[in-house]
Amino acid sequence: MSRTGPLRRGELLIVGVLLLFVPVLILVATLAFLLIAEGLVLGELSVVELLELYVIELLLLAGGAYLLFRLLGYSIDTHLVDAPDGDGDAKRASEDESTGEESVETE
Repeated sequence: MSRTGPLRRGELLIVGVLLLFVPVLILVATLAFLLIAEGLVLGELSVVELLELYVIELLLLAGGAYLLFRLLGYSIDTHLVDAPDGDGDAKRASEDESTGEESVETE
């Protein structure tokens, strides 16, 4: 089943919006916790400091997501090397013929 263009664009839009707003939610939760724990007074923070915190969280979230994506790709490549794809059986049969080995099928 192939994906259509608008559906793919919608998914990309959702991912982009989440990438922008999840750090804001994390920042709000962190500030709320600090306010409750009386470790922070909102008057002490300037707009520039809040913007710096947002950018730092955005970069950390994007970097962490990218690292998880790369780790997932690496683990799929290393652990599923022998997994057949759509024409995996035909590909293995042609490789066996070129090496002179016979394939053994079990049922």
